[in-house]
Amino acid sequence: MRESIGGAFTLNFIAIFIILVFALLAGTLSYTKAFRVNSKIANAIEKYEGYNLLAKEEIDSVLTNYGYLSGKGKSCSTKKSGGTLVTLPDQNYEYCIYYNDEGGRYYSYGVVTYMIIELPVISGAIKIPIFSKTNRIYRF
Repeated sequence: MRESIGGAFTLNFIAIFIILVFALLAGTLSYTKAFRVNSKIANAIEKYEGYNLLAKEEIDSVLTNYGYLSGKGKSCSTKKSGGTLVTLPDQNYEYCIYYNDEGGRYYSYGVVTYMIIELPVISGAIKIPIFSKTNRIYRF
């Protein structure tokens, strides 16, 4: 009875621990990437005072530089948090932008990006949406 815990049990415990640590690390990196992309999209919209051609070009450039996944299976709902969808369905990347008219003097935009975790074992991916809003953009 010197070894109360068997060798196989210990190896299983270590393997499960390593898998959990790597899953946590992958999730953290994916969330950081999605949140950073979300922030850059919001900054581009605020910089150009709305979602227009200049903002779209900067957004596409940022998404290309960050290696964000292209939008093959993208589906955006037409409304979110009181905003109306303004992105086109044929865009290159998976993000959604919503226009929120908050009164006569200002408006804002909502941005949805996705935290994507690919699971090659089951040949699928988990997509978790991340939503943020821009600061108010004033009409002059």
